[in-house]
Amino acid sequence: MEKTITFTADDLGLDEPTNLAIERAHREGALTAASLMPGQAGGAHALEIIRRNPELHIGWHFHACDSRPLTRRDWPWGKSPAQAGIALAISPAARELIRRELREQWNAFADTGAPCRFINGHHHLHIHPFIAREMRQVVPAAFTGWVRGFEVNFFGANPRGSLAYRLVRRGSANWLKVWPADRRTDSLWGLDRTFRMNASEVAQVLPSLPAGHHEFVFHPRGDNDADQRALLELK
Repeated sequence: MEKTITFTADDLGLDEPTNLAIERAHREGALTAASLMPGQAGGAHALEIIRRNPELHIGWHFHACDSRPLTRRDWPWGKSPAQAGIALAISPAARELIRRELREQWNAFADTGAPCRFINGHHHLHIHPFIAREMRQVVPAAFTGWVRGFEVNFFGANPRGSLAYRLVRRGSANWLKVWPADRRTDSLWGLDRTFRMNASEVAQVLPSLPAGHHEFVFHPRGDNDADQRALLELK
């Protein structure tokens, strides 16, 4: 097995400043992939970005909180991924809403004409057991891309001993089994550096990574913010 490194920017389509920051990080920096949020304010502009950057790999960034839904005005649980997860555990209405959203968002992504190279979730809700299972039913069998795994690694203080971390990590390992093992990333970096990625930290760990697929997640938001600077320096 070879070693594959992917530098991904989440939230393409959120708004024009985010789109432009992602484009610059790809054209002038090390960014190789971007996760598209269907149905957001910058969606039409994101299509322009996609069309003029054919080498940028585009994936589906499913969203179920802290965003604008496609099937209603807003989310019943607002911005909170935790409240979304609880609602899905106890509410048939919430589960039906997510079923509709999954279909609408996948169709909206397909309408862009961009090949779907990978799948992940806003606030990582793609690892929720209900969403993971329903998503697997929505995505066509012809999909041959990869899915963001949740083997999280940390640049700073490591919370692996915390009960919350252990429960989520153990659960996600089971929930994501709906996807074949060779389609899931082997490690995920950046959760402890959201909006403040550091090029030196990334460069330091790259040589030590074993064979497999390793993803580093960035969130460029504007010209020369921390994540964009990191990607430019990593070029």
